[in-house]
Amino acid sequence: MKKHRLNILPEMKEEAFLSLRSDIEKNGFDNKFPIYIYEDEIIDGWNRFKACKELEVAPIYKHFTGSSLEALTFILRTNNRRDLSSSQRACLAADSDEIIETLTKEIEEERRKKISEARQNETGKKISPSEKQERKVDAKLAQTFGTNSQYVKDAKRFKKENKQVFEQIKNGTINISEAKKEEKKEERDKKIQEVKASAKEFENTDIQIFNKDFRELEIQDSSIDLILTDPPYPAEYLHLWKDLFIQAKRVLKPNKFLVAYSGQMYLDKIFKYADEAGLNYYWMINIEFTKKPLVHGRKVLNEWKPILVFQNGLKQHDRVFSDKISMKYTEREMHDLNWGQTVEPFEFLLDRFSNTQDLVYEPFAGTGTTLLACKNTNRKCIGTELKTDYIDLIKGRLK
Repeated sequence: MKKHRLNILPEMKEEAFLSLRSDIEKNGFDNKFPIYIYEDEIIDGWNRFKACKELEVAPIYKHFTGSSLEALTFILRTNNRRDLSSSQRACLAADSDEIIETLTKEIEEERRKKISEARQNETGKKISPSEKQERKVDAKLAQTFGTNSQYVKDAKRFKKENKQVFEQIKNGTINISEAKKEEKKEERDKKIQEVKASAKEFENTDIQIFNKDFRELEIQDSSIDLILTDPPYPAEYLHLWKDLFIQAKRVLKPNKFLVAYSGQMYLDKIFKYADEAGLNYYWMINIEFTKKPLVHGRKVLNEWKPILVFQNGLKQHDRVFSDKISMKYTEREMHDLNWGQTVEPFEFLLDRFSNTQDLVYEPFAGTGTTLLACKNTNRKCIGTELKTDYIDLIKGRLK
């Protein structure tokens, strides 16, 4: 007797099978749970059949009649195994070629019927385009297998593009979310390596990056038109803010600005350090999160981030700027730390607080967002970054 092609549930793990075999050996075959036959093959009860065969115990058979879809639904209903995750069920759905074909035909028939009715009634009713059929098939598969349609779509893609990962999901080694996360990480790492590889081709005398502590960089007094930066936020880095303000007071031209992203926890100390260094607080810009808010450690639903504006002097700025930025965040495709920011807001800030060919200073370059924004907006820039691994990444991005 063979296992029917529709019986796509994974076989029991060895420990569970031995337990089943032991129970049949001790108590005999339970007639309440017959082995179902469909098209002369076993559609349900394959593990019991194997155990009976090994023990030479005669099982009870029962024939199932109906369509392929009804047979598959019966299997899933009678084997509502809780050890199967939603990801595994999605893989089973992706593996059900015959059922996918059946559902596709049914949906196509429904579409044709709607077209026919619309033409007969001359209602001008819009018909769902054929490209939406697969989405409908996925939804029906998800309903049948007890999972969600996005998982079914993902499982079908993995089956087509990466059979090894598909089998790992199917076997329960990883789930679909983990597989997608790993896939995204691999794509990002590949992109990073490609960008780093082009670093040696970088040549731009207007954009300079130094692999050193910003406090060690020799900068001429009163030579910088704007400091635009994103320092680290945790408490252990507060001393860097103090040193930054001291340096900014020395290197900024009179009445020029220091514009810095900041967290909200230690604003009181940051303002104190700026005041001690002789910089004047000018304004605070509100940049909103366009993705989900962050739950702050102080039990605050944090939905915006401050951008602090300090001036080396206290003179009215020569242009109007908004204190709210609602630009959409793009994916942080090359950042492996949460300190990375999106380029567009930096370009906005450069436009409001500097002019073309101005000299901008970035003491915490990170992966080079400020430098890239300067390049895009025709500014000169000097940047420092301690992490050696980031230098090639910065140069590659600029290239």
